[in-house]
Amino acid sequence: MQSPGIKGMLQLAIAASDPAKLSAYYRETLGLSILFETAGMSFFGAGGVRLMIGPAQGAKAGDKILYFEPEDFEAAEAALEANGVKFPAGANVLQREGERELALRPFQDPEGNTLALMGWRPVSSEAVRG
Repeated sequence: MQSPGIKGMLQLAIAASDPAKLSAYYRETLGLSILFETAGMSFFGAGGVRLMIGPAQGAKAGDKILYFEPEDFEAAEAALEANGVKFPAGANVLQREGERELALRPFQDPEGNTLALMGWRPVSSEAVRG
């Protein structure tokens, strides 16, 4: 098996039927600090991991996604594929900044849980989605 060079967990996402109400709970009841809000999603600081709460969009309320940050995005993709991971689609480019872009590439573990690589890589020819 090849090591994909994962630095650690970057973000945990929770799909919500009422994102505003759930975000208020995490902010007011649990006292988490809001980092930023965009496109109906709220991002909180939770130790060294971001917590994202957003609309269910194709997921069921309560579904979670674990986002892992690789040291080298392309090397991690190649290592995961060599280890048997089947990516259902290419990476989503979320943002571009100079000569780099923030990319997201979802996949599933053997039990069907959604995982994703999320990190910066050199600019590609893929269109920005988001």
